[in-house]
Amino acid sequence: MRHYNLYKRSKRKQKNTKAGFSFLGFGVRLLAFALIGWVACTFYGFKDVSGVFGQKTYDFLFKYFGSTSYLIPLFLAYWLYRSIKNKTLAIFTLMFGVFLTLGSLGGEIAFIKSFFAKGSLQAGIIGQSFFNFPASFSGKAGGAICCFVGIILGVHILFAIPWVATIRKTFDILKNDFTSWMQARAEFKAQVEEAKAKEKAKEESSQNAEPRRVVSEEDTSEEEKHSMPKISRPVAQMISLPARQPVIKPEEKNKSKEEKAEETKEKKEFILPPLDLLREPSQNNIIGPSDSEIAASTKKLEETLKSFDIDASVTGVAPGPVVTRYEIKPGPGVKISSIVSISNDIALAMKARGIRVEAPIPGKDAVGFEIPNDKPVMVTMREILQDPAFINSKYKTTVALGRYAQGDAAVSVIEKMPHVLIAGATNSGKSICVHSMIVSLLYRAKPDEIKFLLIDPKRVELTLYEGIPHLYDPKVPCDDVNVVKDAQGAVKSLQALVKVMEKRMKIFEIAKVKNIESYNAWAAEHNEEKAFYIIVIIDEMADLMLQTKAAIEDSIQRLAQMGRALGIHLILCTQRPSTNVITGVIKANLPSRIALQVTSKIDSRVVIDANGADTLLGKGDMLYLGISDPKPKRIQGAYISEEEITKVADFLRAQGAPDYPVQVPPEQNQDGMRPTQGIGTSREEMLQALNLIMQRRRVSQDILKANFGSSARASNILSVLEMKGFISKPEGTNRWEIHYDLIEQALQTLQNSPAEEEYESVYK
Repeated sequence: MRHYNLYKRSKRKQKNTKAGFSFLGFGVRLLAFALIGWVACTFYGFKDVSGVFGQKTYDFLFKYFGSTSYLIPLFLAYWLYRSIKNKTLAIFTLMFGVFLTLGSLGGEIAFIKSFFAKGSLQAGIIGQSFFNFPASFSGKAGGAICCFVGIILGVHILFAIPWVATIRKTFDILKNDFTSWMQARAEFKAQVEEAKAKEKAKEESSQNAEPRRVVSEEDTSEEEKHSMPKISRPVAQMISLPARQPVIKPEEKNKSKEEKAEETKEKKEFILPPLDLLREPSQNNIIGPSDSEIAASTKKLEETLKSFDIDASVTGVAPGPVVTRYEIKPGPGVKISSIVSISNDIALAMKARGIRVEAPIPGKDAVGFEIPNDKPVMVTMREILQDPAFINSKYKTTVALGRYAQGDAAVSVIEKMPHVLIAGATNSGKSICVHSMIVSLLYRAKPDEIKFLLIDPKRVELTLYEGIPHLYDPKVPCDDVNVVKDAQGAVKSLQALVKVMEKRMKIFEIAKVKNIESYNAWAAEHNEEKAFYIIVIIDEMADLMLQTKAAIEDSIQRLAQMGRALGIHLILCTQRPSTNVITGVIKANLPSRIALQVTSKIDSRVVIDANGADTLLGKGDMLYLGISDPKPKRIQGAYISEEEITKVADFLRAQGAPDYPVQVPPEQNQDGMRPTQGIGTSREEMLQALNLIMQRRRVSQDILKANFGSSARASNILSVLEMKGFISKPEGTNRWEIHYDLIEQALQTLQNSPAEEEYESVYK
């Protein structure tokens, strides 16, 4: 068996060797024939060089193939190359491909000869036949088209050309060449425009001209009109107001707080703060980047769009203090989604920290790209207070927010909000936004027109306004009013404000009016005391919700639902915009939202029900969603420093102390005893609560709420029980510890001593 395998192997080797020798011999002969054919065609007429065989070969090839016979040696050499590279091309395939290619090419020569008979090119018998046959029934044009198709087919048979890839590669080469040419043209154009801008700037400086202005259509050439988009640049308008200074005599500086309050009541005079207390704007009334910077950014933006095969152009530019909005108009058939999807690529090309896309811009057929400026400009509080949009407003509750992304002053009216939620991460500008709203109201309304209930669990932000005449707290008299700093005090103040709201509802019902403006008009006619607006500002909502969620949520819900027409408005702030803090009940009653920079898209959707707040730049950059706005508007908040706030507060404190009438007067119950005034409980309620604890042997807000029917009442009773020592919560736990011995003693005292005076002396 072994010998048989060796025998088969040797036979196979001999066969392969013979095949190799035969193929090599055929290839050598074919190469020789190709060289002879090339020499015959090249040196025809030189018998010493081509020989008789060469002359005969050339006569034969030229007779049948004409001028295309020069290609036959090349095709043979190509076949030999393919064979050596083991890419075998069958001889019959070669012959058919060569015959089809040369015949069709000769047909094209015959087509040319039909117009130019004196030409040196010859079609040959085969080429003339290839042309005459289709031309006999389709004309010369049809014959030429058939020959062209034959050339394509023959070349494809011989060379197997991937036509799709070849066409695509050729198109890419042409496209890259065209793009490079366009970029070079745009760079050259930008250099020319920059040189013109420099010359123009030199001329203006030499003539001591005014600061740069918006380029009008009359001043631009036709080429500049086509390349330069329309720039809507607002100019900061600041109206100079007369100085408002209170007349304070030297001897009045040493007077006590009570004496100043009495004199303020007698004089009934109040002077609004002057604008001199605030910082002047640093810019020269010009907002946003220069025209040359806008032109360069526009060119770069359009080039980026073209590199992604997007047919779009920049049609308008709205410069702002921190961001500039470029309006991009897509061409016919271009989808907006294709432009929005490359926002990150545009941010990379523009070297921007973050880009916000507004697709589309409300009221326009364009997509807005808000790109940060290289040199942001600070928006000061004074320039907004001096803007006509703020000064000409007829509402007392007008607040200054800052400037929109397009540069216009951003003002709003709290009456139309009517309640607002402000949320943002730490150092995003949330507290500055609150200060700007408070200060703008202090510059607009007197203490008898607007009051502030300030709740500041952080104890560091709103304490700057302690002692100003606008301060208000319904649970305490005006002599003891201050900024509320603890959660229990906030609960009691809001519960007392709910009672104030209920009292106002009854008064408005008697006057037969539907809002505070109508009531004040009615009060002026009937010589009654006017009602003032009450602005409730909570600086950190998360801390209150952590400690007294149920009571706070209940009071906020009632105030938000019923307080708008009664002149009560809420401004709630938080740096943790989660669903635990901004619950569905609170969010449903706060239609206006201000979102500053947040840490995630989830937080952005919690605040404004959309993405975008996570891409803001911080430092007062915000999105404002009004009650009637379809989409959030971008605003750069106005900045006001602590020094400016202190100056304004000192100016107000110098004119008097807080002054307001008692809001919740004592009322009589059916048993003749006084109810609680936001503090403590009645005797009957205390007995019920203590007996309930002894029966259930446990206590919670839910148990008290089920018995007394009100979450706010249950929270109030729970606070009184804790204050009097009946229950306590050890540190590190969340369970109430009940002191039954004290409860038994209290029950005996209350049952044996029903006198109201003794009850008040012990439990009030």
